Amino acid sequence: MERATARETADAGRTQFEAGRYAEAIDSFTRAQQLVAAPPHLLYIARAQAKLGRLVEAHENYLKITRDSLPPKPPKAFIEAVNAAERELEAVDARLPYVTIAVQGAPAAGVTVSMDGTALPAAMVGIPLPVNPGTHAFEARGTAAQSAPVSVNVSEGAKETVMLTLRANSAARPAQGASGATSLTSESPPDTAHGGSSGLRVASYVAFGVGAVGLGVGSYFLVKSSNTRQPATDLYDSCTPNCTVEQQAEIETTDSDADQQRNIGIGAVVTGGVAAITGLTLFLLSASNSAPAAQSNAPRVTPVIGLGSLGLSGTF
Repeated sequence: MERATARETADAGRTQFEAGRYAEAIDSFTRAQQLVAAPPHLLYIARAQAKLGRLVEAHENYLKITRDSLPPKPPKAFIEAVNAAERELEAVDARLPYVTIAVQGAPAAGVTVSMDGTALPAAMVGIPLPVNPGTHAFEARGTAAQSAPVSVNVSEGAKETVMLTLRANSAARPAQGASGATSLTSESPPDTAHGGSSGLRVASYVAFGVGAVGLGVGSYFLVKSSNTRQPATDLYDSCTPNCTVEQQAEIETTDSDADQQRNIGIGAVVTGGVAAITGLTLFLLSASNSAPAAQSNAPRVTPVIGLGSLGLSGTF
């Protein structure tokens, strides 16, 4: 009964696809796939998504078709669907746009970056992200700083960079120095300096924790990338120059997986390094603020943040 219903639903989906009713076709083939999993169903879903400009989803479904194992003695339609997916995947790859999100300005510890209202993992900041063509909104927000929303209209095949500039929120007042750099100074009077120092100390510990996690995750993915790529290298060495189409596809797929793991690893290491530097800056600032206000001649260290730069200034 389920197979018969799946066939009828798939037939309706093909009619809808040929009529250009791609959203309806996706719904029909999704229902058919839920009843009976089959590569032809996924193939038409991917094709309809590509027609609607949902290239990220189409790309994932094409990849799923090429990577899933076929049953023993598969039907001819299954084999044809896999071959078609391998061909059409290249065309979608060429159309797929990428966006790299960069954050600058204030320390990024505790800051969440979002795209179209959805929070992104920290490891995805700083590396190319595949997105669907169209307009996307980006924002960075934290407890002590936030960026203005940035909207970007991304066209097919484009590679864009979105710069989010963090600025201190109302809890801290930016003071401009002679060099144009911004120094974050507390609005609290001198007799509350110890409370501010405690908050900065906690923030520094949080930043150190984020840095440790980022460096650990980055190291893991870099090692995993090397391990993932090794089988492809071994297969290439063993079959060259007479590699079959299946072997070439396996090599390319494995190399692609290794590249993605390497990019995630590099992004996580960079994020971890920035967080560690931020933690050190906040720790030094907390130590400076913990000194009594009367000791005006005591050494003082203040983080200085400018456009694309992070440093320290002080008196000794």
